[in-house]
Amino acid sequence: MVKFNTHTHRSLNRGGLTLLELLVVLVILIATALIIFPTFDNIDIASPTGEADSPVEIATQATMNTVREAMAGEDGVIESLSHKTNALPRKINDLLKEDAPEHMEEAAPELKNYDPVNKIGWHGPYVHATGRNKTGEPTIVDGWGNELELQVDFDQDGTINQTESKFIRVVSAGPNGEIETPDDITNMKPGENEVSELTLSECGDDLVMFLRYPDNRK
Repeated sequence: MVKFNTHTHRSLNRGGLTLLELLVVLVILIATALIIFPTFDNIDIASPTGEADSPVEIATQATMNTVREAMAGEDGVIESLSHKTNALPRKINDLLKEDAPEHMEEAAPELKNYDPVNKIGWHGPYVHATGRNKTGEPTIVDGWGNELELQVDFDQDGTINQTESKFIRVVSAGPNGEIETPDDITNMKPGENEVSELTLSECGDDLVMFLRYPDNRK
């Protein structure tokens, strides 16, 4: 009489994956892919070209979205420091710094150290460097290798008020490598009034992302 070794049989069965297990793994892989490669339908970015996005533009949009998530997302820079807006970053590479930017020493010294209880204060670095600027410092660059620009101090008085922080935006210089988007006080709000609001035609080939305000330029 031949004896059937049930232990050996179970071990052989465990050598492969069942159909259910394969389906579970497939679902996990798809979910992970959606997290790593998000769609850009909900990103407030507009390119004046009106044409389909090139791979370089898509890469730039992904980088800009990372910046926006770091600044405006949960426990981001804006959420953490918005009660004292003058402490917000002035330059894009401020987001790379572990220690608070130098201007915070004067603007809000009490926010230089992160308070984990109240969740306020500088908690960098918020993003990783993707390139270097013209002076060789690590920074965040677009798909064309140009440093992204943070536009927030629109009246150029060295301070950031509540109104200015509302219209904070990240700008890519686009293919020509030159920032054409005006950052003065008369071009804070995106809209239709060409005298006092930012329009698409004023931005050249720049890609512009608004962090706290819908992009309704025309």
